[in-house]
Amino acid sequence: MPKLRQPGPLGTIALRATAAWLCKLAKEYMPVIAQISKVNVQEAAMILKDKMQELHDLFEYNVPFCLYDKLAEEMFIAIPRLIENIKSRQELNSSMGKFLSEVNVAVSLTEVLLSSNLRTLHFDQVPKMMRHIFYMKLDQLTGIMSLDLGSLSGGWKTQDMEPTVLNGIVNMRNLRAISINYDATDNIITTLGECCPNVVAIDFSSSKCITNASIDLLMALPNLRRVILYRTSVTMDGYIRLLLNLPKIEDLGRYDDLGRCLSYIDTYYPNLDELNLTKFISHYATTEHLQILGKLCPKLHTVSLFHNALLVDLMTLIAIDDLRDLKLLSADFFADQIRHVLEVKGCNLTHLHLEHVDEIDMNALIYISQFCPDLKTFVIYNCDLVDSTSLCMRRFPIPPFMNLEKLTIAATCKFWHLDFLLATAFKIRYIHFGTMVPTDDDLIVHVLAKNPMPLLEEFRIMFSECLTINSAYKLANTCVSLQKLTEIESWTKITEAELNIFRKFIKARNMDLDIKSQKFNSN
Repeated sequence: MPKLRQPGPLGTIALRATAAWLCKLAKEYMPVIAQISKVNVQEAAMILKDKMQELHDLFEYNVPFCLYDKLAEEMFIAIPRLIENIKSRQELNSSMGKFLSEVNVAVSLTEVLLSSNLRTLHFDQVPKMMRHIFYMKLDQLTGIMSLDLGSLSGGWKTQDMEPTVLNGIVNMRNLRAISINYDATDNIITTLGECCPNVVAIDFSSSKCITNASIDLLMALPNLRRVILYRTSVTMDGYIRLLLNLPKIEDLGRYDDLGRCLSYIDTYYPNLDELNLTKFISHYATTEHLQILGKLCPKLHTVSLFHNALLVDLMTLIAIDDLRDLKLLSADFFADQIRHVLEVKGCNLTHLHLEHVDEIDMNALIYISQFCPDLKTFVIYNCDLVDSTSLCMRRFPIPPFMNLEKLTIAATCKFWHLDFLLATAFKIRYIHFGTMVPTDDDLIVHVLAKNPMPLLEEFRIMFSECLTINSAYKLANTCVSLQKLTEIESWTKITEAELNIFRKFIKARNMDLDIKSQKFNSN
C-alpha cells in the first residue's frame, strides 16, 4: 500500500494559502472593476494597476526571496484554476465585456511575481495567458539566474521581439543560463557579453540570425560551459573557433559535423593537449572521429551516435575511458559488435539507450544485465525484441538489473522479456511502457510476486487492451512507494465507473497516489 498523504512543509502550505488568498481577493475586485469599466475603461485600468502594485509591494517585502520561485509555482496553478472558474460561470446570455474584465483581473495577478527575488523563469512552465506579462516586463526581473524564453515568435518576428528581450537582459547581472529558440540575435549576444559576465549556458537553437560572425561575440563570455547552436547558421569554422577559444566548453549539444571539427583540430593544432568536452552527440561519425574523441576528450562521459556500418566501427568506443552514458541509433546488437563494446565498457555504464537496434533477444538482455551491473537507466525505443533459439546462460553470476532505477520500453516484446527485466530490479523507481508493450493482469501479478518493487515511484503504461482495474489495485496495494499511476484512462478494459471507484478508494485511504493523466498539458 502506498504511503499515506502527508501534510506538506509549512512553507509550501503557506504559499498555497497565499495563492488562494490572492485569487479570493481578485474575485472581490472583479465586480468593482467590471462596473467601472462600463463607464471609463482607462480609470478601471488605472485602479487595477494600483491595486496590483500594492499587492506586489506587499509580497516583495514579506515573502522570503528563497521562496519566491515556489510562490510562482503555486500561482501558475491557482490563476488558471481561477480563469477556469470564471469560464464555468458564463452563460449564453452573459456579458462578454464582464467576462473579459474578470479574466483581465485574474491574469493581472501575475504582476505580483514581477520581482527581483524571482530566480528562475522558464516559459514552458508558465501558463500561456500569463506569458505576455512576463515578456513585456522582463526588465523588472533583475534577479533572474535561469531564463528560458522558449520559441518567442518562432522566427517570424525576430526584429520585433529583440528590443524587449534586450531591455530585460541588460539588467540581469546574475544571469547564468539563457535559452532563446528561433529569435536569438547578435545584439542579444553582445548584451550578454557586456551585462551578464556569469553566463555559463546558452541555447540558441534554430535561430537563423546566429552565424559564424556571432562566434566572435561569444568570446566575451569566457565562462561558457554549455553552448547549443543546433540548426543555426553556424558552420564548422564557427564550431572550431568555439572549441579553440572557449576552453571551458563541455557541451555543444547535437552537431553532426562535430567529429570533423575534432579531426581538423587534431590535424592542424597538434600541440593542443585536450578539450573539456563531456558530451558527443552526432548523427555522422566515423571510426577516425571516435579515435580522436578518445584522445582529445579524456573527460567525455556521454556519447550519442547514429550508426552507419560503412563509416564507423563501434569497437572504437572502447577508447573512451570514462564512458557512462551511451545512446545508439540504427544498429544490430550482435553484427555491429554492441555486445563486445558492452563486455569491455559495460562496467562503467549507468545509462543505456538503444533506438532502432535490431537483434535484441533474450541473450542480448542477459548480456546487458551481466556486462552492465551498475546500469541505472535503460531505454529500448522502436526496437523489435525477438525470440531466442537458445540461452547463453541460465544461471547468472550477477542478479539481472539489480541497480536499475528507470526503465523505458517503447518496442514490441514478449512476456518473458518483461519478466526478465523486472524480476530482480529491486531498486526500480520509474517504469514507462509504450503502446506496443504487451501488458496484462497476469504479467503484473507474476512480476510483483517476485519483486514487490518497494522503491517504485511512478508506473506509466500509455495504452493497454488487456489490463483491468485489478492491476491498478494490485499495484496500489503492493508498491509501498508508488506516487504516480498515470494513463490508466487508456486501459480500455477499465470503465469510467471503475475508475471513479478507484479514485474514491485512494481518497478514502488517504493514499499519496496521483492517477491524473500526463498526456495533455492545459498550459
